[in-house]
Order: sequence, then C-alpha cells, then structure tokens
Amino acid sequence: MGRNHATSGFTLVETLIAMVLLSLLMISGALAYDYFSQNWQRNKGLADVTLERHHLLTLVQKVSWNTYAKTVAMGNERYGFYFLGRDDGFTAVSQISVQHPDLPAVYRIFREPNGRNGYRLVYEEAVLRDTYLTNADQQLPFNFRRILYDNIEQLSFDYYGYQSLTERNATVAGDMGETFQLEWFSEYDGLQRSLHPQAVAINLNGFRWLIEVPDTVEQAMSGYNTDV
Repeated sequence: MGRNHATSGFTLVETLIAMVLLSLLMISGALAYDYFSQNWQRNKGLADVTLERHHLLTLVQKVSWNTYAKTVAMGNERYGFYFLGRDDGFTAVSQISVQHPDLPAVYRIFREPNGRNGYRLVYEEAVLRDTYLTNADQQLPFNFRRILYDNIEQLSFDYYGYQSLTERNATVAGDMGETFQLEWFSEYDGLQRSLHPQAVAINLNGFRWLIEVPDTVEQAMSGYNTDV
C-alpha cells in the first residue's frame, strides 16, 4: 500500500505575499530616507543662514565699537565732525569695516519700511581703501548692504551728548563756571554742533543696542582749530 509524502517549502501565493511585504518595506524605507534627507538639508540650510547672520552681526558690532570722532572740513575754514544722527538712523566713521577689518569705513545703520507694517534694520558701509575722508560733502562708495533685523515693530535712534561745543568745553574745563549735563537727543548733527555724541542707542522692540563713542574732541580738533 503506498504512502503519501507531504511537500515542504513555500507556495506561490506565500512567495508573492512575501514579495509584496518586502516591496512595501523597501518603499517605506526609501520614503523615510528621502524625508530624512530633505529635512537634514533644510535644517542644515537654516543652520548655515543662522551662522552667517551671527557672523555678520558680530562684525557689525565690532565696527560700531570702533566708532571714532572724525573731523572734516565744511567750507569757509570751518570744521565739524562727520556724524549725522536722525530718528531713523545715523552715519559715522569706524576704524574697521565689515568687508575689510584692517581698513576704516564710513558706515550707516538705519531703518526702512519692509512693506509688511514693520521695519528692517539695515547696515551699509563705504570702505576707505583709496579714499581719505576730508570733506563733509565728499561722495563715498556705499557698495555694501546687509539687513540685520527684519519685522521690527518699534525701531528708533537716540543720541547722548552735549547741546554744543561751548557747553561741553565749559563742563570739561571745570573752572568753577557753569556746567551742563549730557542729554539724550533724537537728532545729532556733528557738523552743525562741531561736536559728536558720546553714545548712540538703537531701540529695537524694547531692546537697546548701545554704542559708545570716545570723547576725543581735543585730539580731533587740535590740528584744525586751537579754540577747543
């Protein structure tokens, strides 16, 4: 009498099911890898932008910390300081620049509307590579522009200094005469006052960025005017 032998192995249906499951796993893995890759590139791009912006802000801070009083001619043998401060920004001179840290520059920091009911804080500079700043109306190559902050609701500028050169000299002399206090102004023209402010405050949404300017009036004006 014969005996039936059971066959071993996978049937065709089982093989097809296994192949379908394996294909699904491979597709899921490929989708996961693609998502991870895109997410990695996106995060890396954001990290690169953040690092670049941080580097720029660090350089701009160094430029502002090296602000100094620069004397220029205004015509008719009159001299003043190359500084102009308004409520919407200021222009000053620094011993270093963002583009070339070993060269001085005229720089300006100001606000401008961003078209979305807010402001942006803008930095521009003209490197004094082959140019010596001597005149108030001198044309300068402002060819470098960067946006430092955007979407700012409140942005204004204030300037700390004396009302005039006469008040400053009387106070510094300390000869028991009348003395005057340093004040905050919304505008400060170094040419009209023949004086520069001793500090600049940039107010961004309640945060105050303070830039100090060393008082070097005597040294700056001594080469042009003995009455300082």
